[in-house]
Amino acid sequence: MENRLRGAGWTRRDVLRTLGVSGAAVAGTSVLDGWLHRLEAQDLSKVRGKTIGYTQSFSTIEWTVAQREQVEEGCRKYGLKLVYLDAQNQAAKQVRDIEDLATKKVDLIIIATWFAEAIAPAVREVNKAGIPIVVLSSDLVGGVEYNAHITTDSLDTGHDVGKAVVKALNGKGRVVQIEGKPGSVVNQLRGKGFREIVDKETNIKIIAHVIANYERVQALKAMEDILQAQRNIDAVYCHNDDMALGVMQAFREGGRKGEAKIYGVDGIQAEALQAILDGEMTGTWLYLPLGSEGVELAVRVLSGQKVPRKLVIPSPMINRGNVQEYYDPATRKRKVAPVKLPI
Repeated sequence: MENRLRGAGWTRRDVLRTLGVSGAAVAGTSVLDGWLHRLEAQDLSKVRGKTIGYTQSFSTIEWTVAQREQVEEGCRKYGLKLVYLDAQNQAAKQVRDIEDLATKKVDLIIIATWFAEAIAPAVREVNKAGIPIVVLSSDLVGGVEYNAHITTDSLDTGHDVGKAVVKALNGKGRVVQIEGKPGSVVNQLRGKGFREIVDKETNIKIIAHVIANYERVQALKAMEDILQAQRNIDAVYCHNDDMALGVMQAFREGGRKGEAKIYGVDGIQAEALQAILDGEMTGTWLYLPLGSEGVELAVRVLSGQKVPRKLVIPSPMINRGNVQEYYDPATRKRKVAPVKLPI
């Protein structure tokens, strides 16, 4: 069962209202509140004390750190033991980490990966061992099995970015694209969707297309080189906000602040949201870390509840006109609230 909100009669107003962020922020709140069956006392007794294995490809950017913190908090909330393994940006290590979790016979494994193809053999071993799997963000490949996958429609997000760029440039301009991790399915879809839109525009030219692995410093250095080689840049699309912040720094330090419209994806960093409010960054698309949601799905799997195999949550654009719905400039903190939707 795949739940897609887009294409089901949802307007942008509906999505924004559903993602409404009025009121106090709730740390660790899951956007699945209202989607899943409530956990009863007997359900909690089934999961308390069980062990969750959690593997990440890396944890050096704010988005992945936020995801890890949410998983840790969720495990404390439900009395779960947690075995956390950071692959430190090495595909071979994530393969070993997954194999190690299977050997330890943990009760469930949460996987967040940017190495979908590389880890497929290890995931098959987990499947053979009968250990349930919850996948966060980027999908798995290679015909492997999992119990639940929560993500955003990244192809559609890429389309939305492309349409926003075309509209902002009136169909004419010079554009830079900066990618994240090449092995990430999410990264691939963000790029594919974007190019499906802008490549139709004969008067929009992609003058540079580089990989910066979701890292701010790499994006900063790449943009510095591009600024040396190119004049009159009209827009830059970065596959996450960390890279967009690096790009902004390069323009600023190069004396070219305000020259280009800068777009990112994630919408969870206060620094990026402040930059949108200030007008230095044009916009971003909300992409939640999904750690809280992963734990909510995990405890329901462990308690024997049925959960949808795939959940696709909305990814609205955040721009200067609506940024204060997501961000409080007085406290310089983002606002968070649960999504209330029937499953």
